[in-house]
Amino acid sequence: MAPRARTAEAEPVPESDRVGELPHPRAQQHLFGHSDAAKTLATAARSGRLHHAWIIAGPKGAGKATLAWRFARALLAHGAQNCPDDLAVPHDHPIQRQVAALAHPDLIVIRRPWDADRKRFKLELPVEEVRRLHGFFARHASQGGARIAIIDAADDMNRASQNALLKILEEPPAQALLLLVSHAPGGLLPTTRSRCRTLTLRKLDPEPMEEAVTELAPNLDSKSRAILSALSGGAPGRALELAETEALGMYKEITELLLALPRLNGAKLFALAEKIARAPNERGLPLFVTLLTELEERIVRGAHAPLPPIPGEDAVLRHLRAAVPLERWPALWDALKLEATRADDLNLDKKQLVLNAFFAIEAASQR
Repeated sequence: MAPRARTAEAEPVPESDRVGELPHPRAQQHLFGHSDAAKTLATAARSGRLHHAWIIAGPKGAGKATLAWRFARALLAHGAQNCPDDLAVPHDHPIQRQVAALAHPDLIVIRRPWDADRKRFKLELPVEEVRRLHGFFARHASQGGARIAIIDAADDMNRASQNALLKILEEPPAQALLLLVSHAPGGLLPTTRSRCRTLTLRKLDPEPMEEAVTELAPNLDSKSRAILSALSGGAPGRALELAETEALGMYKEITELLLALPRLNGAKLFALAEKIARAPNERGLPLFVTLLTELEERIVRGAHAPLPPIPGEDAVLRHLRAAVPLERWPALWDALKLEATRADDLNLDKKQLVLNAFFAIEAASQR
């Protein structure tokens, strides 16, 4: 009999809480900064009165998910009473491998699922995903400790999902722990927030930020790391996301184009707008809006206080402040964000939005 043909290996299912091809937060062994936040969680665990639900809030890419996974590993490996202040677990500990493989029976992650038919993630975290928690918390913990659920990101829940979660928050099972990763906790229902403790992570200071980017992106030169550190606002994950999406090249093109003010180079402008419009979403319009708004913010903020330095940017900022009066930049910034929201909601012409953003800056420089 002829041998049976092997079935092709299934493609790994994309994960909505992972940035591009970067390592998932559950695989990150190093927590950059946030030692006080880690100690807060460890102290609460050792107290024997660990609250059943925490919102870990802060800027996107600040390390919220890394902290949540690190806390979960520490509880599963050491138990609450022996939880160390830094939440560290030896790299060769069996729990490390189980968590990295999503194979620990007492740990579950709730996130936006992949829509295999449409080849994209669900736009919201549906109620069916949150309802999985009922079955998870109905089981006994395999080792008698905590059963831990990480929701990443809680902001993705629609109203029905939050209402389903409220049933658990209002009557939490024994030894249940929910860790809600949130970029904007103000968008959660007040009843959700009131039943959780909130731990807010701040942006990293320049020194730990430099350490983080150096370790996480060792192949970048020092100038590129400095630019990414400044543009990411003290959020290591955001810096790596920008590196992944080739933000450095686009930022250079934007600044070189604006150096021509008060008259922009039409050929270069249309070429850039065309490239942005044709780029994949994460490398196109959203990235452009992020970089241009960051530049506009740095123009205004840098006029009043020192900024994390970007090599070679001083001359650019001086030129732009001279070309466009300082008081006009906030209006340009607000208009760009509004137009980007409209373009996303109404599926408007991306190329025209890019052109309009530059035309508005050019007009403001000539009044």
